Amino acid sequence: MNLLIVGCGDLGGRVAKLALGRGDRVIGVRRDAGRVPSGVDPIAGDVADPASLRFPSGMDAMVYAVAASERTDEGYARAYPRGLGHALGALDRTSPGSPVVFISSTAVYGENDGQWVDEDTELQPARFQGERMAEAEAVLRSRGHGTSLRLGGIYGPGRTRLIDLVRAGTFDPAPPVRQWTNRIHVDDAARAAVHLLDRHLGGSCGAEVLNGVDEAPVLREEVLSFIADLLGVPGPAPGMDDAHEESRPFTNKRVRGDRLRESGFRYRYPTFREGYSALLGITGK
Repeated sequence: MNLLIVGCGDLGGRVAKLALGRGDRVIGVRRDAGRVPSGVDPIAGDVADPASLRFPSGMDAMVYAVAASERTDEGYARAYPRGLGHALGALDRTSPGSPVVFISSTAVYGENDGQWVDEDTELQPARFQGERMAEAEAVLRSRGHGTSLRLGGIYGPGRTRLIDLVRAGTFDPAPPVRQWTNRIHVDDAARAAVHLLDRHLGGSCGAEVLNGVDEAPVLREEVLSFIADLLGVPGPAPGMDDAHEESRPFTNKRVRGDRLRESGFRYRYPTFREGYSALLGITGK
């Protein structure tokens, strides 16, 4: 496969390494092309500047894994609906009809009372992050030949925020309701993207949406307590949560990931327990 990865950073770089490991050719697009992983053919490009996007011909597929450069409404609009539209235009000039996997987010769901949601749930984003992601999904849907992969909260090597908070014992009063969270290990997120590429190239899917979350929506306090047990340190007392709660977009829903599993995908880390246990084996106690 000749694979184009637009946004070849942490997650995109992991997709690249998986593809390279099986013999695919990978072209990686970043603003700083010198930061793509070894073995990836680099291209400098900025999705906010369509004139800078000059893609080679003959691309079999594209992964769009861009991270917003700033956490503002304009930053998300630039990176997602507009940026994805620019990248699709550049792709269709050189490799028309090639399938695309767009890394979206479960932020498109606005539910905040612990409800279950799935891919058929009507989208009512509560914040601009989800609104812009939903707009980008619509851009891809209007083109066809693509899948939006709605990822939950990503954790893994280099994404150890909760571990760091538990180690520091940084807890404050929890929000007024028990908060459900949905997670996916970064390695499983990358593997899911490759799995969907293969489904496209095998002709088994067209335009679709899939949730990328592990098999266990979990209360946030349970994750914190589990990490504390692994570390052998005190966890949050009842009615406590981390001190940075107010800085995160509020969310409280349970996301079903059945369709991804039904497509044949198998998780390496099916729940947060396997994922954080493996991660602490890497980071050490």
